[in-house]
Amino acid sequence: MPAMHQSNDRRRIRGAESRQAIIEAAIACIATRGLCTTTLDRVAERAQVSRALVVFHFKSKSRLLIDVLDHLSSEYSGGWDAVLAHEDTTPSDTVLRLLEYDVRFASEKPDFLSVWHAFWGEAKGSTLYREIIFPRDERYARDLRDVLGALVKQGGYDEVDPKAVETGIWAMLFGLWLNAHLNPTADHYSHSMHALHVYLGSVFPRHFHHDHDASTDGGAERRNG
Repeated sequence: MPAMHQSNDRRRIRGAESRQAIIEAAIACIATRGLCTTTLDRVAERAQVSRALVVFHFKSKSRLLIDVLDHLSSEYSGGWDAVLAHEDTTPSDTVLRLLEYDVRFASEKPDFLSVWHAFWGEAKGSTLYREIIFPRDERYARDLRDVLGALVKQGGYDEVDPKAVETGIWAMLFGLWLNAHLNPTADHYSHSMHALHVYLGSVFPRHFHHDHDASTDGGAERRNG
């Protein structure tokens, strides 16, 4: 029995590894070819596996695209949730760390960025995105709004509407992701963080400075905690 269990475990590990390799190959294909011209045959060739194995794991291209979306979202969620898990940080720290995470993610994962834009730019892809991922985006928005609300309360910014600020931040983040996708530069991260800090400084002047140099640390302000 132990030998049988070990054999089953090895089989499951090999299966998980081949499945992950296919997802990574699909990401690479979509990033370079877009959704329409990404086929199961091309993904199989990229992953260096048979088409039959791709079909075994994913059944169809639609199922593969769904699992690619889920993989991308899970990768993003892990870092976002890790920031929120730090309960000893102030609201201003958490806001800046969430934004820093988002901008750094876009800077460090260009293939992921290309795939997301491929989904957003094609009808079938955008439909899948709305059905599968949009509820998670709404959760991120609520998370950010809650932290902004805590900052408004802590700092006495009675005139500030957290929802309006959250909407402005997401508009900036999507624009920065688009810029990183269309015109990737070495200084994208530092320029993006500086722009976000200018915006935060205009809304929360007692917690953020307009002249903050984001390239020095990428971390959060710890003043007025």
